[in-house]
Amino acid sequence: MNKTNGRFLTLLLLALSLFSCDKIKGAFEKAVEEENIKSNRVALAKVNDKVLYDTELGNLLTERMSASDSLNIKERYINTWVRKTIMLERAQTKVDVEKLDINRRLEEYKYQLIMHEYERQYIAQHLDTLVTQEQVKKHYESNSDDFILKTNIVRGVFLRYPNNAPDLKKVRKWILSKDDNDKLRSSAFAYADFVHLEDTVWLDLDELLFGTPFMKSQAEVAKLLKRDKFWDVSDENNTYFYKIEDYKIVDQVPPLQFVEQQVKNVILGRRKLKLRTELETELFNEATKNQEYEIFFNED
Repeated sequence: MNKTNGRFLTLLLLALSLFSCDKIKGAFEKAVEEENIKSNRVALAKVNDKVLYDTELGNLLTERMSASDSLNIKERYINTWVRKTIMLERAQTKVDVEKLDINRRLEEYKYQLIMHEYERQYIAQHLDTLVTQEQVKKHYESNSDDFILKTNIVRGVFLRYPNNAPDLKKVRKWILSKDDNDKLRSSAFAYADFVHLEDTVWLDLDELLFGTPFMKSQAEVAKLLKRDKFWDVSDENNTYFYKIEDYKIVDQVPPLQFVEQQVKNVILGRRKLKLRTELETELFNEATKNQEYEIFFNED
């Protein structure tokens, strides 16, 4: 061996020695750190031989929390852990774990989690989130039966006044008049505790009537809608004025405005499904082209 090769070998052995020392030192320091954590941790609860330590609370508690909030969160976590651990230990004595094929199920769950995250990232990068009004209208008109109403809906003017509010008699006149909109608006915003004056906006009538004297069955409300366009009633605390401009009842097709966001969600949902299918096909075709898989099954 010449001098040059000998010097190179010496340097190589020295480098490997130093690298090994660094690895050993790093592993030792990590082991010491883990042992320190274990020795300093505080037991919070115990179920048979299982112990819950304070280190397992992780980032559950933050410095911004008050002392009482931290205590409440810690107590809830401990109580939940105790209950779940008791349940698990009892379940393990009653269930044949081997029959559960846990490893296979864990692999399937792991696969689902990984695929879900991969698909989520792929869709976030490739999804066209712009849905035009024309696309919404076209889908709505082609699939109107998918949006059949399960509740009554209305558009109009809806007001609730406390019974001690001034000029209640005038409110009835103003709400029925086409010339007193400014007076009605001023009165409503000054004295009413529920105000809806946008008569072009559709509302769920069941939600609107909840807690009012008008709250009846859907069938009774439908009859009332067909009979009267102005509702005026008082209870012990409030007076209600409902002026109905238009309505749709259960089992009818709602106007596009009422289901516009729902239609957009359907369109986006279909785009996501298409992207998932395209991703699966693209990956399969690429793997086929690169001969990344083999199938050994033979029907014969």
